[in-house]
Amino acid sequence: ATGQQLQQLRGHDGGVNAVAWKGDQIVSGARDKSVIVWDAATGQQASKLEGHAGAVYSVAVEGSRIVSASGDGTAVVWDAAGAQPRAQLAGHGGAVLAAASAGSAVATAASDATVAIWGSGAAQ
Repeated sequence: ATGQQLQQLRGHDGGVNAVAWKGDQIVSGARDKSVIVWDAATGQQASKLEGHAGAVYSVAVEGSRIVSASGDGTAVVWDAAGAQPRAQLAGHGGAVLAAASAGSAVATAASDATVAIWGSGAAQ
């Protein structure tokens, strides 16, 4: 990084809470309850993922999937290529504040003071 701003990506209708970058994709999540996938080279919006009932606090990208964590108490595993939800992870007793993905598993952290590990069925 040079300290010089190269681009600004605009497309959310609320404050942006999360960003992740992998390869040619930048993924952002915001208070407007959406996740946007951006083309890193052009800055153009590739897709908008909608389905949360609360603000998106965290996003993670691994392989062909995106995981978003939301104030609605869920995390969603998305198919990055098709912009479709693969699974909804519900089980926390509060807002899901963070998500991580590794291999075939997903981890989420929430305001209920817990971390949940979700198995391969959620992450495929």
